[in-house]
Amino acid sequence: MRIYFSILISLFASVFLIFSETSVYAQKTVIKIALVTPEGSTWTNTLHRMVDEVRAKTNGEIDLRVYAGGISGDELDVIRKIEAGRIHAAGFSGVGLGVLLPKMRILEAPLLYTSYEEIDFVKDRLYKEFANDFEKKGYILLGFAEAGFVYFFSSHNISEQGDLKKIKMWVWKGDPVAQTFFSTFGIKTFPLHLADVNTGLETGMIDSFYSPTLAAVAFQWYTKIKYMLDYPMVNSTGALLMSKKTYEQLSEQNQLILKESAKKYCAELVRLTRRDNDEARAILKESGVKFVLPSKQESSSFEDNAKKTYEINIPELYSRDMFNKVQEILTEYRETHKISKQR
Repeated sequence: MRIYFSILISLFASVFLIFSETSVYAQKTVIKIALVTPEGSTWTNTLHRMVDEVRAKTNGEIDLRVYAGGISGDELDVIRKIEAGRIHAAGFSGVGLGVLLPKMRILEAPLLYTSYEEIDFVKDRLYKEFANDFEKKGYILLGFAEAGFVYFFSSHNISEQGDLKKIKMWVWKGDPVAQTFFSTFGIKTFPLHLADVNTGLETGMIDSFYSPTLAAVAFQWYTKIKYMLDYPMVNSTGALLMSKKTYEQLSEQNQLILKESAKKYCAELVRLTRRDNDEARAILKESGVKFVLPSKQESSSFEDNAKKTYEINIPELYSRDMFNKVQEILTEYRETHKISKQR
């Protein structure tokens, strides 16, 4: 009887151990995150820090794995993989965000924002609205990020009115906002994927591009041009999104941990990106890139064409109500801080 009882206890203990191990395993959720930025970049380094924190705070129940350097494809590829369940989260630029939620491109309306403070104020006011809209699309907005203010770079001096019509400008393939903006200028554009810009510059297919200073340095594009038009056109926005389906597999406690960590590190990423953009300006100058200012006639032309772009994008991307709402938020900020819109 004692032998039988001992065997029964042993079997029960074994089953309990197996069941416990299975339960622990079942609680572990692997989240694959795609990034276009390479390993060693500010984006990737910051995300790795977030990964370590989330893994520690959830006792390993959330296992975040970063796939950097665009190995998951461009942003359209990543969206398809998220919808297929092969990737669960990603850092997106305005291009990818706009595919999922076109109204997001209001944050990249050309010449609408004149400072980081204005961008932050508008994003804060619209965060809940955008988060709710993304959730309806099956995504969780974990936090905003950005690439910084965008400038024109070229092998040619483009400081005078009419110079832009002589260049061959890269445009991100699948980016309607940039395409519309350039078309109002009469700029000849060549759509290419991000990974093909270097080849385009090397072969002469393009001789100009637009990007934040940090991206120009990080992707080594600056080594193939001579001029930068020192006139910020657009603030290139970004965000960290996650599949709602994957998010809902997490416990409420782990959802909270993930959201809090993502919010903290996205804010840190914005701070570091702005710092790195400033440092990139210095690198560009030291490398011999010439910073040129637009003439008064060209600046005036930019303003006129920006207004034309707004009208074209309404209502294709964002509604007039959304555009007016942002204008009101900016007016409130400028009146509160006693500043006027000027460049």
